[in-house]
Amino acid sequence: MSVYIIDGYNLLHEVIGRTVVTDLEEERNRLINRIASYMGGKSDRAIVVFDSRVQLLQKVESATANVEVYFGSFDRSADSIIEREVFSLRAGENVTVVSSDYQLQKTIFAPNVIRRSSRQFVGDLQDDTKRIAISQNCITMSHRIEDRVDPNTADRLKALRDELAGRPDEAEAPEKGSGS
Repeated sequence: MSVYIIDGYNLLHEVIGRTVVTDLEEERNRLINRIASYMGGKSDRAIVVFDSRVQLLQKVESATANVEVYFGSFDRSADSIIEREVFSLRAGENVTVVSSDYQLQKTIFAPNVIRRSSRQFVGDLQDDTKRIAISQNCITMSHRIEDRVDPNTADRLKALRDELAGRPDEAEAPEKGSGS
């Protein structure tokens, strides 16, 4: 298992390029969702760190268990948080740091630490999206609820549906033969 420690705004800048951003929070959430999707296909986890101008370090609840999101503070920049995480995790786990910040890449250089530029990681995200979108994978993926529940439960739900369909509400059902 690997831990990806990601410089959030550095990666976001690479993803959106020169696009004018009207809703920064929406773009951050979109990026976090892409990272969560990428991690979902692996046993790896990610720590995404964004710079912030708040008083205290904040951890944000994530939609997935394998992605943690932090916002730095006045006295703890994203770079310093990333450095601290790398040095605390590198002994026990494989660590991949995603940042194009040259100074940060020099600082975290150590055995068991892989450095990826934001551009390289965006390529990984795009390759993963293409892999998932291959028609063979799409055909084999279960999109219907019937495909994801056991047959016994599906049969009981169908019976319940049929039973309810056989009893239309008297007030809503028009009587046969009445013409208005």
